[in-house]
Amino acid sequence: MIDLHDDRVYGMTDPGQIREINEDSFLLLPEKNLYIVADGMGGHNAGEVASSYAVMGVNDHFSPALLAQIRGQDDRIRQVLGDCLCAVNRQIRDRAKSYPQYAGMGCTLVVALVDGDRLHVGYVGDSRAYRCGAADIAALTTDHSVVMDLVRAGSLTPEEARTSPLKNELTQAIGVKTSIAPSYAAYTLQPDDRILLCSDGLWDMLADAEIQAIVRQDKPLAECCRELIDRANAAGGQDNITVVLIAPGGAPAAAPAAPAEDPA
Repeated sequence: MIDLHDDRVYGMTDPGQIREINEDSFLLLPEKNLYIVADGMGGHNAGEVASSYAVMGVNDHFSPALLAQIRGQDDRIRQVLGDCLCAVNRQIRDRAKSYPQYAGMGCTLVVALVDGDRLHVGYVGDSRAYRCGAADIAALTTDHSVVMDLVRAGSLTPEEARTSPLKNELTQAIGVKTSIAPSYAAYTLQPDDRILLCSDGLWDMLADAEIQAIVRQDKPLAECCRELIDRANAAGGQDNITVVLIAPGGAPAAAPAAPAEDPA
């Protein structure tokens, strides 16, 4: 198990109960308010290489200078997130062409950028972002998958999609095709929101209501992350499991002490 953390964010990844190799990668960049999860595609060569290069490519793309140019501009952030994911797609494909041992590698990718009280999410594949409020949970992403297309068309219920033999078939992923069409979501954060980024090793094992109950416990983010992974493993742990929890509001800051007055 690998974990990384900061005061307002915690991330953890675990190989699960079945897989020998952990092909997931994640990166926490609180100094940029940027958080990333990638899931190397099972059944492809070097999935762990693809996910690792993907998170590093996102970090490189969002330079401090670029971030300074786009802060406070929703339209520009949306454009830059899309450009970033397309650039990472090209980089992964170019590397696979240069190194035959990486041929066919790919990954899913979800990127969250916090800009003031705005959360911006860009994604390709079926790694997810959730908003976990005090009373409910809502997915901010819509999987690029065959079963999700069938759910939207009314041919499958969400419950049927969980057990469908088609559930692992993606319609988009990083590194698989020459061009991609990244998706985008934006959300205005509330003071007590917690944001969850995760690979399918979590959401495929646990119902949304169970995830929400764990995330909203009055516990440190680290304990919530550990419990999410423990529960997913207890439910079968059929894939690598990665969770990143973000509490944008954090703990309330202590009021500064009033300066002492000079005696008269």
